[in-house]
Amino acid sequence: MSSQKKRKDMEPACTWSLLHGEKAISRSLATLSWKELMDYQEIYRKHLREKYLKLGADKGYHGMHIESRLLLVKEHGVSEKTPCGIPQQDHFIDMEHIFDPTEEDSSSCRTVVLQGCAGTGKTAVVYKFMFDWAAGTVTPGRFDYLIYVNCREISHTANLSAADLITNTFQDIKGPVLDIILAYPEKLLFILDGFPELQYPVDDQEEDVSISPQERKPVETILRSFVRKRLFPESSLLITARLTAMKKLHSLLKQPIQAEILWFTNAEKKTYFLGHFSGANAAMKVFYGLQESEGLDIMSSLPLVSWMLCSVLQSQGDGDRTLLRSLQTMTDIYLFYFSKCLKTLTGVSVWKGQSCLWGLCSLAAEGLQKHQVLFAVSDLRRHGIGVYDTHCTFLSHFLKKIEGGINVYTFLHFSFQEFLTAVFYALKNDKGWVFFDQVGKTWQEIFQQYGKGFSSLTIQFLFGLLNKGKGKAVETTFGRRVSPGLQEELLKWTEREIKDKSSRLQIESVDLFHCLYEMQEEDYAKMIIDNLQSVILLQPTYTKMDILAMSYCIKSSHGHLSMSLKCQHLLGFEEEEQVSPVLPPAFTFNRSFQLHSLPVSRLYLLCRALCNPYCKIKDLKLIFCHLTASCGRDLSSVFETNQYLTDLEFVKTTLEDSGMKLLCEGLKQPNCILHTLRLYRCLISPAACGTLAAVLSTNQWLTELEFNETKLEASALKLLCEGLKDPGCKLQKLKLCASLLPESSEAVCRYLACVLKCNPHLTELDLSENPLGDKGVMYLCEGLRHSNCKVEKLDLSKCYLTDRSCVELSSFLQVSQTLKELFVFANVLGDIGVQHLCKGLLHAKGTVKNLVLSECSLSAACCEPLAQILSTSRTLTRLLLINNKIGDLGLKLLCEGLKQPDCQLKDLALWTCRLTGSCCPDLCNALYTNKHLRDLDLSDNALGDEGMQVLCEGLKHPSCKLQTLWLAECHLTDVCCEALASVLNRNENLTLLDLSGNKLKDLGVQMLCDALSHPICKLQTFYIDTDHLHEDTFRKMEALKISKPGITW
Repeated sequence: MSSQKKRKDMEPACTWSLLHGEKAISRSLATLSWKELMDYQEIYRKHLREKYLKLGADKGYHGMHIESRLLLVKEHGVSEKTPCGIPQQDHFIDMEHIFDPTEEDSSSCRTVVLQGCAGTGKTAVVYKFMFDWAAGTVTPGRFDYLIYVNCREISHTANLSAADLITNTFQDIKGPVLDIILAYPEKLLFILDGFPELQYPVDDQEEDVSISPQERKPVETILRSFVRKRLFPESSLLITARLTAMKKLHSLLKQPIQAEILWFTNAEKKTYFLGHFSGANAAMKVFYGLQESEGLDIMSSLPLVSWMLCSVLQSQGDGDRTLLRSLQTMTDIYLFYFSKCLKTLTGVSVWKGQSCLWGLCSLAAEGLQKHQVLFAVSDLRRHGIGVYDTHCTFLSHFLKKIEGGINVYTFLHFSFQEFLTAVFYALKNDKGWVFFDQVGKTWQEIFQQYGKGFSSLTIQFLFGLLNKGKGKAVETTFGRRVSPGLQEELLKWTEREIKDKSSRLQIESVDLFHCLYEMQEEDYAKMIIDNLQSVILLQPTYTKMDILAMSYCIKSSHGHLSMSLKCQHLLGFEEEEQVSPVLPPAFTFNRSFQLHSLPVSRLYLLCRALCNPYCKIKDLKLIFCHLTASCGRDLSSVFETNQYLTDLEFVKTTLEDSGMKLLCEGLKQPNCILHTLRLYRCLISPAACGTLAAVLSTNQWLTELEFNETKLEASALKLLCEGLKDPGCKLQKLKLCASLLPESSEAVCRYLACVLKCNPHLTELDLSENPLGDKGVMYLCEGLRHSNCKVEKLDLSKCYLTDRSCVELSSFLQVSQTLKELFVFANVLGDIGVQHLCKGLLHAKGTVKNLVLSECSLSAACCEPLAQILSTSRTLTRLLLINNKIGDLGLKLLCEGLKQPDCQLKDLALWTCRLTGSCCPDLCNALYTNKHLRDLDLSDNALGDEGMQVLCEGLKHPSCKLQTLWLAECHLTDVCCEALASVLNRNENLTLLDLSGNKLKDLGVQMLCDALSHPICKLQTFYIDTDHLHEDTFRKMEALKISKPGITW
């Protein structure tokens, strides 16, 4: 009674009305008692129970045995609360609890997205959820009404309103629908099933901000408004979408709960088959038959595929078992399904069945073109499908009558429509073309209209149908031959899509891999993969089928490839699954510790591909991997045989001791040629570091070891240093960026000093972003000064150093005969510290080429000794002084050094050094005489127009050989553009000019464009702000691109 009173007293949270203002709702509700409101809810619940109970009882419905177990997907980064930001174990949840309040989210307004590929049972899960809600077993009291919207069914509608969607849901129930439902919008759940891949950029749809629920708008605008909470902001949302739609959908959502619907486990699949066959023996015969084909075993874990196979294998013969073993792709399975259905025809000729199937093909293609999934009998007739045919058992394998519709049909599953569309285009040819003009578009045109290239399931089916071995099966089933020349046409289109820059940015490698896997033509796959330079797989989730398709393609990569794989959610790999007894020879383990009892790892398929002798992946990055013992074993096997993989990187990975032990056994094998091992933000124990140290003494190829933000205990580094001191260690580069603990930094510097004294191979040492302090550097320099030390590059950036460290470094500089690069960026060295460094450089052996002193708290006082270095050193070619208070006086002193004949400096960076136009005469004079300077960065200095005009005189001088000039945010306007244009007309060396962040308008830009068109001008890269420019200026810039195609903006 109290809850009832609470609801009566509650003011409606809705801020608008679908009627004529808020009073309209109040008056309508006033005529209804609380009991009548409750009765209306019960009527609706009863309606849903009857509707979805009927669907669930239908034995032909493929979702009847689907378990609603979901994986919560963490896509946008990983919580920094966990060590190194490494994700913890996967978080699973049952669908019935998806709207339960949590500690992180207790709001009543929640958005849930169920994602998954075609056939995972997204709609089936939603139907079951609606039935359970109507039965009162899930989210009791959370929602008063569920509003279900089938997005595909409304996609062909020109315009509709939110009110239309609501009234359509309640069309079979009498009563004041809108008044009752909208009284408490916070108690509504809108279900948007089959959310489409949005066709327009998000920014183009801002007009839906003030949309009225009564206003009729295009379907996509209405759907966007729901997702962005412009409509019913107080209500909850449940969205189902394919993975291809998620990228654009995510940009519209605010803090959604994102969950992936899981495929069947082996146990669930077994249960499913037992439930569909009359006898357990028959079910198990088919079930175990699936395991004879790896691809079929994986694909049959997809609920839709299991349903298709069960539907046509009730009476399995020996021929079917043989045919089952040949099914490797989704195209194979769909073709098998349609061919088996054709054989069920009785009393009707095969030709009649083929004619009916061809009619379905053209119907599917027309529907896809028009975004139509509902078809009237008249639509079927136009495609040669008679009224009698709609009642026959044969068509019931492909079409179903819409619930509550009068002679309205749809395909049993949307993927059927996509498959038949692919068949339509694969078999279409000019001679046999007898259908209407509406489907006369080419397959390229329709794939631009529907879906995006390789991500379209239809185009993946099209690739599969072009396999040469499927020609006979296609002709037998559909009565037509595959169009000649289509495979070559598809190959050319694919190569063009990959090479086109605008298309390439939108291509997901995994979509391309699925297309090539469907085709099963290795020579074709090789030609396409050879056009790639890198494979980047960074989606939040990948299924076992995704990894199988990827593995199939990269094993044929005859060109050298780089590969990155995000392993956070690799779905379908079960821990209880054992290594297959049938393995390629290269994948057989011959060492006693590699036991076959270990489960198959999530990297198994990838590693098997890497073991292929033709696979030329050169570097591999594994993100969120979690190196278990089985992962270590599978990776280890790669290094036994692979002669191309030279670079391995783990990112945000937990490296278990057992996994590292097995991996390192592979790294110690004679055939291992790995050059570089990188660990970024990983968790690794001292014991694992000890295992890695043993590799250093045996592997003659490993030359670079990098730890980046991977916190190492002192004991771990001590073990590593023992390995580095071994005479057999050939490591050349050691990087420990941000990996030392404050309490152990000084001790580590002592360990490293010992390494430097006895290891003559180490040429690069990176200790940046570690709290070494002056004392740590003092210990380190003891090793650096040793005669055995051959370090050429030393990075001590952000190491909490002061001028005291510079005294030690100066003594090192005076004795070193090998140092070429010194980085002390972002340390408070001050002018005194740099003076100490310059003293060491003056007495050095003349080897330092690169000196980085950015953000070191410097002023003009340090510039005189620096100028002395510039005037005397014949090796220093790069000097970075970014973000120091050098000022005009400091630059004047530096220019004196630049003017000296012995100055060899090529690269000078003075970004944010408090310079003004007063320094430009000194720079101009330096450019008159210096013939070596190639790169000058003056960005973020207030040079102004007058200063720029003076500087241009130096830039025009014949002695000036400058190639890149950075002038971003230098307070420039159109006034200086004439002088800059004169430089471009005369200077034949300048190839890059950065003028971004300045107040240049149309007049100035047009002057520069005129100069850029001059034959003498060799500029290739021109950075400039274009947001405020007028159309005439843009036209001039576009014309310039045509006349000089090499130039980029």
